[in-house]
Amino acid sequence: MLKLAFLWHQHQPYYKNLLTGEYTLPWVRLHGVKDYLDMVEILKDYPSIKQVFNMVPSLLEQIMDYTRDAVSDHHLELSKREASELSVEDKTQMTRLLFQANYENLIAPFRKYKWLYHSRENALTEWTVDDWRDLQCLANLAWIDPSFRKKGKLKELTEKGERYSEENKHEIFNSQRKIISGIIPALREFMQAGQIEISTTPFFHPIMPLLYDTSSALTAMPNAPMPKSRFRHPEDVDKQVEMAVNLYSEQFGKRPVGMWPSEGSVSEEILPILQKHGIKWIATDEEILAESLSVPARSTAGDDLVSSGELYRAYNYKKNTIEMAVFFRDHALSDNIGFVYSKWDPEKAANDFINKLKAIQKNVTKKGFPDPIVSIILDGENAWEYYKNDGHDFLKALYGEISKQSWMETTTYTDFLSPSANPGKLKKLFPGSWINHNFSVWIGHEEDNKAWDLLSKTRSELVEFQRENPNYDQKGLAAAWREIFIAEGSDWCWWFGDEHVGPNNDEFDSLYRTHLSNVYLSTGREPPEELYRPVRSNFILAHISKPIDYITPTIDGHLTHYYEWNQAGFFDCMKAGSTMHRSENILQGIWFGYDDQNLYLMMKGSITLEYERFKSLNVEIEFQEPQKGHLYIGSGRAEFLMNGNIMNNFKYGLEHILEIAIPLRSFSLEADNNIFLRISLRKGEELLESWPPADSLIIPIPKEGSGEIPWMV
Repeated sequence: MLKLAFLWHQHQPYYKNLLTGEYTLPWVRLHGVKDYLDMVEILKDYPSIKQVFNMVPSLLEQIMDYTRDAVSDHHLELSKREASELSVEDKTQMTRLLFQANYENLIAPFRKYKWLYHSRENALTEWTVDDWRDLQCLANLAWIDPSFRKKGKLKELTEKGERYSEENKHEIFNSQRKIISGIIPALREFMQAGQIEISTTPFFHPIMPLLYDTSSALTAMPNAPMPKSRFRHPEDVDKQVEMAVNLYSEQFGKRPVGMWPSEGSVSEEILPILQKHGIKWIATDEEILAESLSVPARSTAGDDLVSSGELYRAYNYKKNTIEMAVFFRDHALSDNIGFVYSKWDPEKAANDFINKLKAIQKNVTKKGFPDPIVSIILDGENAWEYYKNDGHDFLKALYGEISKQSWMETTTYTDFLSPSANPGKLKKLFPGSWINHNFSVWIGHEEDNKAWDLLSKTRSELVEFQRENPNYDQKGLAAAWREIFIAEGSDWCWWFGDEHVGPNNDEFDSLYRTHLSNVYLSTGREPPEELYRPVRSNFILAHISKPIDYITPTIDGHLTHYYEWNQAGFFDCMKAGSTMHRSENILQGIWFGYDDQNLYLMMKGSITLEYERFKSLNVEIEFQEPQKGHLYIGSGRAEFLMNGNIMNNFKYGLEHILEIAIPLRSFSLEADNNIFLRISLRKGEELLESWPPADSLIIPIPKEGSGEIPWMV
């Protein structure tokens, strides 16, 4: 009989700032009400279906936080505020954060949410208090799984659709907390009943082979650039696994025996540590098996793992005293659920899946393979928002069809590993992950390597600090080490480099550096300047819009007319500031442009900043290229130095805004025609803000007499 093992990997990055207790992003809470509890409870209707749920310990810890109502996130804070008391800044942030959801399946099904989405450009001028309250409610109601919205109070609130009250809003939040509170008890219940197995992952989801030794990446990527500092800390792998086992034991009453290593990342070196902590089986991708056996995973020649049936069995890795069972996922079948079937009719998708399993069963029977097993391993949360009805229609069709089949049955990995199992022998385990059988997502790119070097330096300096201060407060040291372990997680480098782009890239960058900064703050030290600068090299481009035409504004400190700066380039300090987690921005933005004679700059205070306070600040502009220069405006005086020489040929106006005109001839522009500058705001000697927060604002200037705009397409 063909055995089928489903492993659903449940994971979210660690969003909590340990020093403030605040959650940067809301995804634990929102996925908590949409994806974790219902994935288990649906099995009540299919008692013959067994599954494995891989619960990442750092996710469990965050779920426990929300269960206790002990934390909040910015999405939640904005949603809870009285709609009649929302500030302009609140509303601006709401239009950015509260529409971060799949449009087709989470926004469009709600008529009012859909209307709000399409009218959001005019929200500040046209929406009523009721509209803002409806957004607060719908942005939270839409994330709740449809199975919960079909009964009780949530059914009433869903059917209401609009004109919600403040009381309705709190009913939604109470329902969210109730759902999240049911996740861990449901996992315990189904595990004790024997219908599911719960596996684990190292606590903060690190790439264990890279923690053990970053040089392990060179096996699959021999020419990849590596970080300047080789990171090599097997003891951290041991600690991450130990913490995972301890939390698992606390929550589920026994030790785990199985593990999906973070991102399916494996190497031979980590196996002794896993065995030490009682792990008996791990799982990874088919391409790791292909590289380990030197056989293609899939090919048209028929000499591959799929055609031979070798993919569909358990393997036993044994070397000296180390022994580990290893399962390998069917990459194509797993990805069909994750990325393909969401657009199909549910019945058609389920039948397609069953037919593919039939073909596998026919092939392995023909080959005479005993105890065949097909491993379906994938993300158990992010896929479902791309399915209608949060994937329930598909899962019901799939589980229903599987339950009817007499030639196969579902299993957990521990149940499968009985004395009758006939594993293949694995003499070698290739170091790599489920993505391209290497570690390129997490190391090798300039940004990834920079992140590793920051981690390495922070960790080394903590070790040195601890050596030099043996009697330092143990609580502070424990907090610092916890921040190191958080920063070792895979999620940060997932968003560095070129592979992944999303609306929260900058938040992940900032949160990574926050965790490293907290290592210093937890031990009474000032974080180094480099931790205040983004890792991402394209940070500037993410927050800048380009000039589209020449401008010649009137330099008087006022917006003389609406179109005066309309064609200028713009650096968005509000958006860039939110990614740096500033509590308040002084500048709303920096506008820049030019005509044939002058470079023009304009700075405008944030909406909440009083004009008089804005006028009282000192503004410094540092010109870095092509000439070294310094322009200072504040305390009743203005001064412009270029290469040490006083320049008197500039104009400025400071009233409601600050406008500046500087003759282009001051810069001695040559072939490249780029001006590099940074802007700082001070109160006396105290530095309040610097823009951009990293690198420089680069302004390409047209060649004299060319009439061209360098950034125009």
